[in-house]
Amino acid sequence: MKKQLLIVGLWVCSGMLCQPVQAQSVDKANEEYKTFVRLNNENGDKGTLYSTLYSCYKEYVAVLSSLKPGNPSYDQAKSALRDIYPYLQQGAIYNSQKGSQQNALLLAQAYIDVPLMEAFRTETFPKDNYYPTMVYFAASGTFNIKDYEKAIVYFQEYLRTGEQKNRKDVFTYMAKACTNIKNYALAKTVLDEAVNNYPSDFNLLSMGINCCIDLKDNEGLQKYVSKALAIKPDDTTLLNIQGKLYEDTQEYQKALQTYTILRNANPRSLEIYKHLGLNYYNLGVLFNNKSAMEKNPSAAKKLSKQSEEYFSAAVSIFKDVLGSDPTSLKYMEALATAYYCLGKTSELNSLNNKISSLGGNAVSASSIPSLMAFSDDNKSVPASATATNYNTQLFATPSTNAEEIPEYPKFAQSYVEEKIKAWQAKDPYETVDEYKARVTEATRDTKVKELLAEAEKKYISTYTQGIRFSDMQLKPYDADNRAFLIESKFGELIVPVPRENNEARIFESSWKGMQFKEPQFCINNGQLALASLTFVTPTGNTYRYDNKEAVNYAATTVDVRFDAIDYGSLAQAGTSETPVSRVQKNEIKVGSSDVDINIPEVRTNNDKTFAVIISNENYTMVSKVPMALNDGETFSRYCEKTLGMPKDNIRFYPDASYGTMLRAMRDIKDISNAYSGQIKVIFYYAGHGIPNEATKDAFLLPIDADGQQTEGCYSLNKLYTELGGLNANYVVVFLDACFSGAQRDGGMLASARGVALKAKQEDPKGNMVIFSAASGDETAFPYKDKGHGLFTYFLLKKLQESKGNATLKDLGDYLTEKVKQQSVVVNRKVQTPTVSPSATLSSSWKELKLKP
Repeated sequence: MKKQLLIVGLWVCSGMLCQPVQAQSVDKANEEYKTFVRLNNENGDKGTLYSTLYSCYKEYVAVLSSLKPGNPSYDQAKSALRDIYPYLQQGAIYNSQKGSQQNALLLAQAYIDVPLMEAFRTETFPKDNYYPTMVYFAASGTFNIKDYEKAIVYFQEYLRTGEQKNRKDVFTYMAKACTNIKNYALAKTVLDEAVNNYPSDFNLLSMGINCCIDLKDNEGLQKYVSKALAIKPDDTTLLNIQGKLYEDTQEYQKALQTYTILRNANPRSLEIYKHLGLNYYNLGVLFNNKSAMEKNPSAAKKLSKQSEEYFSAAVSIFKDVLGSDPTSLKYMEALATAYYCLGKTSELNSLNNKISSLGGNAVSASSIPSLMAFSDDNKSVPASATATNYNTQLFATPSTNAEEIPEYPKFAQSYVEEKIKAWQAKDPYETVDEYKARVTEATRDTKVKELLAEAEKKYISTYTQGIRFSDMQLKPYDADNRAFLIESKFGELIVPVPRENNEARIFESSWKGMQFKEPQFCINNGQLALASLTFVTPTGNTYRYDNKEAVNYAATTVDVRFDAIDYGSLAQAGTSETPVSRVQKNEIKVGSSDVDINIPEVRTNNDKTFAVIISNENYTMVSKVPMALNDGETFSRYCEKTLGMPKDNIRFYPDASYGTMLRAMRDIKDISNAYSGQIKVIFYYAGHGIPNEATKDAFLLPIDADGQQTEGCYSLNKLYTELGGLNANYVVVFLDACFSGAQRDGGMLASARGVALKAKQEDPKGNMVIFSAASGDETAFPYKDKGHGLFTYFLLKKLQESKGNATLKDLGDYLTEKVKQQSVVVNRKVQTPTVSPSATLSSSWKELKLKP
C-alpha cells in the first residue's frame, strides 16, 4: 500500500492532469503516465506495466525535444521524467530476470539517459550502488548491437562512476567502439588512460600500437612499442615495427641496433640484411653531410672518419645484396655513392658503367649523397612514400584524400543555411511580437557571422585530418634569393634555405628523408591552404614555411525577408597570398618581406582618391628591372587595404607598353573630368628611366622601348603636365626609377653611355608633390633581401607602421633618412630620395595625407 501512496502522491503533486493541454504530444504523454500510475497502483501485469512506462518515457522525451525551457509543457515533462526515473531501473531488472534482454536494454538505456539529458544538466539524480552495474549493462548491450557512438557515451559514464570491477573491459571495448567509427584520436585518448591504469596489459598495448598506426602518430607509437618491448623484448613483430619506426624518424643508429638483434635471430633474412645495409649507408650520408657543414676543421675530420666507417660497412652488405640481385639499380646507386664518398675511384667508374647500361643515374663527382628509404623495388623512393612510414605522411583518417575536400563557400553555404533555417523558424509558443523582436535584420546578420565563424573552424578541423604532405615536389634552388620552391596541393610554398656551407645542397639531398611537422591550416580563395609548415632534415636542421595572413569569411548581406542567403556576396575579411610567388618561366619572384604581409587594414572610405600604378619589370629589348612587379602589386594592396581605396579606384598596369601608358593617362583624365576635378590622385611608377643624351630630358621607359628612340618613351615633362592639368585637389607622384641610364643592379642600359648622366630636373605642375627615388646621376637600387626596390620598401614600411596616417612631410623625411642610410650600408653607394612640391601647394603640402 505504501508503494501505491507514493505513486499517487507524485502524480498529484506534479499536477499534470490539472494543467491545460497545449499540444497533442503532451496529451499522449499524460495518458501514458496516467495508465502507468493506474497499473502500478493495481499491481497489474509487470510486462504491461513496464511497456507502458517505456512509452510514457519516450513521449515525454519527445515533448522536451520539441519545446524550449520555460514553456509550461516543457517543465511538466521534466517533472514527469523525475517521477518515473526510479521505475526505469526496476523495469530493466525485471525484464532481464525474465530473459527479455532487448526490453531490459531499452529501459536501462532510458535510465542512464535521463540524468544525461541537457534539460537536467544542472540537476543531480539519486544513484544507488546498483547504478554502475546498470551503466555497464547498457554500455555492453549497446556495443553488442553495434551502436558504437551511443555505447561510447555509456562507457564514459561508467568510468565517471569510479567503479573498478569492469573498468579494464570498459577501456577495451570503448577503444574498440572508437576504432569502429574511425575516431582514432578518441581511441588513443582512451588507451592512453587505460595503459596508465594497466601498464603491463599486453592486449591494451597491442591495441594502442594499432591505433597509433591508424592515426599515424609516431610519438605515441614509440611509447606503446617501448612499453610492449619491456614485456616481450624478443617479439620479432614488435622489433620490426620498432626498427621501421626508427628509420622513419631518421634515428638510424637505433634502427641499426634493432635490426642487428633481428639479424641475430634470423640470419637468413635478406630483408633484414637490406635494412642493415641501408642504415649503415644512411648513417654514412648523415655524417658526411654534417662534415660538409662543420666549420671547425678538427670536428669536420672526426665526422668524416665516422662517415667512412659507416660507408665501409654498407659496401660489404651491398655487395652481398647485389650478389643475389645483380640488376638492382637502387643498391647499385647506393654502392656507387658509398664508393664516391670513400674515394674509391676505380670501383666507382666500373659500377657507373653498369648503372648507365641499365638506364640508371651514374654518380658524378659533384654529387651530394642522398638518403635512401627501404623499399622492395629497384627505385630510390622518398621515405615519406613507403608503406611503413607511419608519421611523415601526417594524416589521421586514411580514407580522406585532398581531392575529396569541398570548396569552402559550398561547405559554408550548406552549414549556414541549415542552421539559419532552424534559427529563423517561429516557435509555436512564441508570440508574434517576440518573434519579431528575436528575428530582425540585425540579429540575423549577427547570427550568420557567428555561424560562418563556426563553419570555418569545422571545415578546417574536419578536412585537415586527411592531409598528407608526401606528394610535395621540390623544385630547383633559387641561389639569388636563397629559397626553394615547393609545389603542393596547397599551392606553391617558398622556403628560405641558406646557401652557405652547402646547406641548400644538403636540404635538397635530404628531401627523401624530410619530415613535416606542426602544420597549420587556413582558407585561401575558397580552398584549404597551408598557413605554416616546418621541414626537418635528418641532420636536425629545421626550416619554416609561414603564411601569416589566414583568410576568413563574413556575410555582408542578409535579406530580412529570409530568401536564400546570397553567398555571392560572401566577402573575404583578408587575403592569404603567399608572400613570394612565381612568375613566368618558373622563375621565383622575390618579395618575402615583412611589408608583403601584415598589411594594415582600415575602414576608411577613400572613394575620391584614384591610383595609377605602373610597374615595368620584363622589358623586351633591355634588361629587366628586378622586383618591379612585386613593388607595384604590393603598393596596390596598400592602396586598397591601408589607404581605404575601392578596388575600382586602383588602376594597376603591370609591364606597360607605350600604348598602355597612353591609355592609363587618358583614363585618369576621363575620371578627373567626370568628377569635375574634385579628386586626389596617386601616381606610382617602378621601372627604367632614361635620359635623352642630347637634350638631357628624362623619360619613363615602356617595356617595348629600348630608349634609343625617345619618341617611343613617355616624357617626364609630359607626365607632369598631364597630371598637373587634372585640376585635382592634389596629386602625389612616387617614382622608383632613376634617369641616369643606370639599372637597379648597378649596370648601365644598353642605350646609355658607360657613365651615368644627370637628367634635366623637371618641375612639378599644378597641385603636385613628387617623391623621387634618387637624385641627379644616382641609381635607384634594389633591396634584394626584402624583395623590393629600396625606395619602395621604405615607402611601404612607413605606410605599414603609420597605418597610412603619416603626413607627406613625415613620409618624405622618413624616406630620405632610411633610403640614404640603407643604401650606403647595403649597396655601398649613395641614394638620396627627394621631395619636390609645386609652387601652388607652397608649404601646405606638408600636412597632407594619402588618406582622409
